[in-house]
Amino acid sequence: MKRLALVLAAAAAVVLPGAARGAACSPLNCAPSQFTLAHGTLLGFRPMVNKPVTVVDLKTGAPRWVIPAGLVGGDLLVHQAGGRLVWYDASRGTRMYAAALPSVEYSLAGVSQKGTRAVALSIVGTGTKVAIVSRESEQTIALPGKQWDFDALRGNNLFLIKYLRLGGYQVRLVHVGSGKLDPHPLKDPHESGTIWGSPFSRLSSADGRYVFTLYIGSNGGSMVHELDLKNATARCIDLPGTGDYGSATSTALVLSHDQRTLWAVSPGYGRAVGIDVRTRKVSTALRFSLPYWNLGNGTSAALAPDGRHIALGDNEEVAVIGLAKGEVVQRGKARAIALGWSPDGRLWKLT
Repeated sequence: MKRLALVLAAAAAVVLPGAARGAACSPLNCAPSQFTLAHGTLLGFRPMVNKPVTVVDLKTGAPRWVIPAGLVGGDLLVHQAGGRLVWYDASRGTRMYAAALPSVEYSLAGVSQKGTRAVALSIVGTGTKVAIVSRESEQTIALPGKQWDFDALRGNNLFLIKYLRLGGYQVRLVHVGSGKLDPHPLKDPHESGTIWGSPFSRLSSADGRYVFTLYIGSNGGSMVHELDLKNATARCIDLPGTGDYGSATSTALVLSHDQRTLWAVSPGYGRAVGIDVRTRKVSTALRFSLPYWNLGNGTSAALAPDGRHIALGDNEEVAVIGLAKGEVVQRGKARAIALGWSPDGRLWKLT
């Protein structure tokens, strides 16, 4: 992390849907506040990660149902109700089933990429217990120390965050089948195993293989951490722009429809870059101008069906950027907390 190599504890806190409120970017404090469901035909959104989810039909823009607050993986949402976990089919708005936690001391911390398994944590004495719960089974893994948080779960790979006493944190891999913790942190081969900075937002690929996390430094620099959950590898990609923390917090992440390109778009810096997911390199870099964008509200974003336009919103305005030349093709007042496109190209501004 070239521009994030300094301790950034002094970074200003910006509260918005999906913003991190802790050191690491666990789904409870860094989860997306809008996400597509049912193969892109529905959109779920919420004002904050601990609020109920409203699901909208993208064909009509009309709300279909509201489901309780929880964590989303695939089309499933997991909600904690005391000592029980309840699964909902977010694509149908229906309650599916429930499973008991080992005890009421466990707190829901994350879900697998498909949502079929939930991960809950409990501090026990001087250690941490990790419970992996599904409809069919329950497994508990004991770890030394109290400094653990959830990061991601796919197949046999459980990724956890380990906080360090002197600051910063590491991504660690636990093998679910054996319960064994890898002795070394997961890291970019060219970078330190210790991560510094403020994780700000995260996004998963549709197939559940990748998790992308936006990190921001107090100097306004930023980067994307690409975690390959299948191969258990991590890479860091620096983003353009520095010198303005508020501008960095306006950055939004959007995946192309074929999942091959990750777009990082910053109205504050007036920059949009396309990152090749496979090579982990910037393949496209554009400049555009959105003066007077409200930097305190964060940015919601949605890719148009044509794949050539991205809608951006700051809860006061909505703008549409053309990705061919970086042109602002539309801008107007709108208090939307989420954005979605109909299959025929109509833009929904959701409140």
